Amino acid sequence: MKKIIRHRDVLFSTLSEITSLIVAGHDKRMIFRRVLDCAARVLDAEKVYLFELEGNEIIRYMRDHQSADAEPKVEVLRETAALLGWMIKESEDPFTPGRELGLDVPVLAQTLGDVGTNRVIISAPLVAKRSMFGLLIAIHRDGAMYRPDDLQLLTLLANQAAIAVENALLYQKLEREAITDGLTQAYNYRFLMSSLEAEIKRARRFKQTFSFVMLDVDNLKSYNDRHGHLSGSQVLREIAAIIKASCREVDFVSKYGGDEFGVLLPQTKSGGAEKVTQRIVDAVREHKFDGKRKRLITCSAGVSSFPRDGQTAQEIINAADKALYQAKRTGKNNVVTTDSLIEEMA
Repeated sequence: MKKIIRHRDVLFSTLSEITSLIVAGHDKRMIFRRVLDCAARVLDAEKVYLFELEGNEIIRYMRDHQSADAEPKVEVLRETAALLGWMIKESEDPFTPGRELGLDVPVLAQTLGDVGTNRVIISAPLVAKRSMFGLLIAIHRDGAMYRPDDLQLLTLLANQAAIAVENALLYQKLEREAITDGLTQAYNYRFLMSSLEAEIKRARRFKQTFSFVMLDVDNLKSYNDRHGHLSGSQVLREIAAIIKASCREVDFVSKYGGDEFGVLLPQTKSGGAEKVTQRIVDAVREHKFDGKRKRLITCSAGVSSFPRDGQTAQEIINAADKALYQAKRTGKNNVVTTDSLIEEMA
């Protein structure tokens, strides 16, 4: 009786803590640890596994009774048809009478490792709003049997874990939306400015340089008048994709204004930035925006560099904007750097 009361207290306190962690938006791994701890203690499990589906990978978290105070062991498993098929089958109603663990021995060995003999295994899916996020498994020690209410407990904990995953995905989505332009999926103006400020501090500290590109779509208004604004919006999407394809992963491609893009190129001198920008301008000119013809749309661009062209984000942007103005004034469809402006002034 005392054991039942103790286990009930552990369960209630754990569920209360998990609920608080979920509401506070804490990292899902912290919640997974609480779920594994509670399942191991209340179910007297030899081992407890939590499998999380994440993209094309399956992440396995494991807690055993011999390392109750240590962090769960985490391993990334390569998703296979057999493993994924087993997880989907296990996501079926866990309370179906006579339902057994639908797993072949080879897949069992691959997934759980050596579980020994004479073991009883129960599982519950991580499901929220009809989406499956993973699986929670408990392995009983000493060959004892699990009771029906043990499966209900495991299902309750699995539901809590599923809510944590769902919240984490929602939080990531909101984070992306907060820094992303909805039309082009490039970074937005606010994120560009914060990235510029951060890059200035980093470059100043390590005595490095970086470049900034201001790129403007030539004659987009006349294109909209001929083809409609929906076509113009599609042009901006495709140009954003072209810019991203021409840049490195470390570069920041952002929507600056109505038909303008800003590109931050860390650790890139003016000459290197000019080559990248010319590649973008050439790619835009040769792109078939209507699926048939090239040269329907062109771009002009200006390039500035830190620290030569300014010490603040606004100074760097203003310098690139002056170079862009010169590119527009001298015929469009070209690239002008602040080097060229300095040479003209000289």
